[in-house]
Amino acid sequence: MAEPSSSVMTRLFTDLIGHNVSFSDQSRPIMAKSEQLFCLYQIKPMDSSRIIQADMSLLSSFAGALIGLSAEAIKERVAEPQLDESLRDALHEVMNIASRIVSLEHRAVFKGIYADPGSLPTDARNTLRDPCYASYFNVKIDGYDGGTLALLAPF
Repeated sequence: MAEPSSSVMTRLFTDLIGHNVSFSDQSRPIMAKSEQLFCLYQIKPMDSSRIIQADMSLLSSFAGALIGLSAEAIKERVAEPQLDESLRDALHEVMNIASRIVSLEHRAVFKGIYADPGSLPTDARNTLRDPCYASYFNVKIDGYDGGTLALLAPF
C-alpha cells in the first residue's frame, strides 16, 4: 500500500478547512484518552475495508472549521445528546473528501462513521483488531482542538 505522507495530508486538510493543519508521523499508536470515531471506507475494485480511527474532538474540529464554527461552539454542539445536524453533515463531507488519502492507488468510497467499533462490519473489525498496515499521526489545527488519527488497512 502506498503511504499517504504527512505533508499530503497537511495540505489536503489545510486547503479544506482554511486553517493551518499539521500532521506529524508517529511510529506507534498514541493511546487514545478521548472518544474515538471509526470511519469506514470500501476500496474499489477489491472491496476491502480501510478505517480511519480518530479522536472525536479532532474530527469535530475539522467539521466545525469547515462550516465556520468557533472552537467553543463546536464543543457546545458536541456536548449535546445528539450531534447537531450541520456538524454531522460537515463531518460526513470531511470524511468523504478524506477518501483521497485513504487509498492512493485505488478508489476509496466513504461508507460511514461508527462510534462503536463493535458495530463495524466483520472485515472492518478484523482490520481494526489486527491491521496489516497502519499509519499513525498526531494532528494540530490552529485555533482548534487537535488529536490523533490512524489509517488502518488489511494489506
